[in-house]
Amino acid sequence: MSLTGSPFGYAPGSSALHRRSAVPKLVWLVAAVAFSLAVFQPLPLLSVVAAACVLAVRAGVAGPMWRAMRVLAPLAASIVVLQTAAPGGCGGACTVVARVGPAAITAEALARAVSFVSRLVAMEAVGVVVLVTTRPADLFGALVRLRVPPPVALMLGTTMQLVPLLQRELGIVLDAQRARGLRASGLRAVVPALLPVFVAGFERVGRLAISMEARGYGADARRTSYRTAQDAPGDRALAWSGAVAGVAGVAVGLAAWGPSSVTPLLVPSWVAIALVLAAAASFAGVLAGAVLSAARG
Repeated sequence: MSLTGSPFGYAPGSSALHRRSAVPKLVWLVAAVAFSLAVFQPLPLLSVVAAACVLAVRAGVAGPMWRAMRVLAPLAASIVVLQTAAPGGCGGACTVVARVGPAAITAEALARAVSFVSRLVAMEAVGVVVLVTTRPADLFGALVRLRVPPPVALMLGTTMQLVPLLQRELGIVLDAQRARGLRASGLRAVVPALLPVFVAGFERVGRLAISMEARGYGADARRTSYRTAQDAPGDRALAWSGAVAGVAGVAVGLAAWGPSSVTPLLVPSWVAIALVLAAAASFAGVLAGAVLSAARG
């Protein structure tokens, strides 16, 4: 199996979302992230996830979005485990809904876990849709147009391009090792391949730094760009509407669904146990696989 595709890389397409300028997409992304940070109730956050899923389906990138969300799933599982393992924040009067041996699962801890996971998934969903429908060079041009300092814009743009490149190189190294008789699979195959991939990555960064210096990066001069963020009809209005929606969403979110709106999540004991055990199994599986692969490698 070759790992030549990155779940966070650009997915070519000709949809209306692909054709949109990166500027309004970035503005709406910032608005969605700000709204997600201000809101603590799952239902409004799930509406953001649903909107992102609809956009992904209409843009034909539902597959890449699902793969990216699946990669990030252990992070959500870790939040559930950590929140339920430290049931604080209720002043010593926590409501126990279930017990697993000596450990108690409280309604307050479940409410915090669901709130944090919902916020994380909402930000991930919108961010993935923007990433897979926008070329990295266009994102860099949009960041510059939005007055982001060039060093910061360059760092973000380079990072978004290096992640798919490193994953593509990982696939090439794995294919070469299998051609030479490698029989391992999964993490057992990935761990030994990481060293040549990281070495190649450091070499690429060095070549990039030399290339930038040779082209006068950092000199006091007016900068030009090979690619510029062009405004399509309606892009400017769409960007301004995103900014207004972000400000309004944060205000409404803090007023209606802010931190004070979080209430204990009273669920049947079997539901609480199933939720925590599923999250713990997912999180522990990732950790155990990594440890075993490192030990056997």
